[in-house]
Amino acid sequence: MDAVWLGVVVAAVVTGAAATPVLLARGLAQLARRDAASRGLGLAGALGGIAAGTAAVAVAQRTGIWELAPVLLLWGCALVTAACCDAVTQRIPTALVRQAGVLTCALLTVALAVHGDWPGLALSGVAAMASGLTLLLCWRFAGAGFGDVRLATLGGLGLGHATPRGLLLAFAAFTVITVTQAVVTVMRGGDRRSTIPYGPALTVGFLLAAAA
Repeated sequence: MDAVWLGVVVAAVVTGAAATPVLLARGLAQLARRDAASRGLGLAGALGGIAAGTAAVAVAQRTGIWELAPVLLLWGCALVTAACCDAVTQRIPTALVRQAGVLTCALLTVALAVHGDWPGLALSGVAAMASGLTLLLCWRFAGAGFGDVRLATLGGLGLGHATPRGLLLAFAAFTVITVTQAVVTVMRGGDRRSTIPYGPALTVGFLLAAAA
């Protein structure tokens, strides 16, 4: 079993590292910002893909539902792609996030239905609605973009088996990253009207919440 588990981990991280830069190029093309591509951004995407693969396998191992690994790998790579796009353009590729959301929802439903994990499926839906509504409030009152609302809804789909520890870690990471971005923005001459990309903080939070 250990050898099988190791093989799944290797396959997931290699696939994540290879797939995310491809998705990133697609996302930048959808935003008409191919000029924003760089070697550093591609490396960040690959590392994020590795993190997505690790998170996907961690959830599959914890739940014993190995069909979740490829579904959550897709989910995680889409989150990382959107975060990288947001980091360099402050925009999130709507089409990519929507497509990933539809595909993740469909595959997640099949994987969990096969195992009769209806509570996990229901919690995934609740988490998606809760995170989407939370960012909708941030869009209305805290300057978040509507792309962040879509990204949060996608992110919530992967939290059907999140633990309280993972959620606390996710909240802490999101807070630290967001505050750090705000401080750096102010130090560079920005003010309270300056915008910051929420995508990276959201993505780190969702991956931690799912995996921990």
